Amino acid sequence: DALNIRYFQEIRGLPSKCPCGSTFNITHTLNCKKGGFVHMRHDNIRDVLAKLLSRVVHDVETEAALLPLDGEETTGNTADAARLDIRARGFWRHGQQSYFDVRVTNPFCATAMKSSVKSVLDQHEKEKKRNYNHRVMTNEHGTFTPLVFTV
Repeated sequence: DALNIRYFQEIRGLPSKCPCGSTFNITHTLNCKKGGFVHMRHDNIRDVLAKLLSRVVHDVETEAALLPLDGEETTGNTADAARLDIRARGFWRHGQQSYFDVRVTNPFCATAMKSSVKSVLDQHEKEKKRNYNHRVMTNEHGTFTPLVFTV
């Protein structure tokens, strides 16, 4: 299936219609959050990275909740229920929390077709940093690393 996706070949055995009502083709499958494999693909990458991190440091958590804001000023995501994909204590610096957040993007989707793959990845990295970097550094006293992948 991965080779078929990479070379835009048909994948046998897929349904003709997506649960969202659209035609179920490779491009739609890579982008649809309702009937595609977006969440599964993201979670698989997150879990593999967390497992690899746990071989390097012993305190690793997935879907790590950030401390709720108690009147602190911050930029980006200010939700009390904010969480990041992976937290690992001691990865960059002994005893310090390191937070990682995964984003998987399809550089061949309609909104990205006019941009280079590098600029699409840079855009997603900057968006993640804008949403979480300040909060992690000031409230968690940790580091934040966005992890951006293509399908």
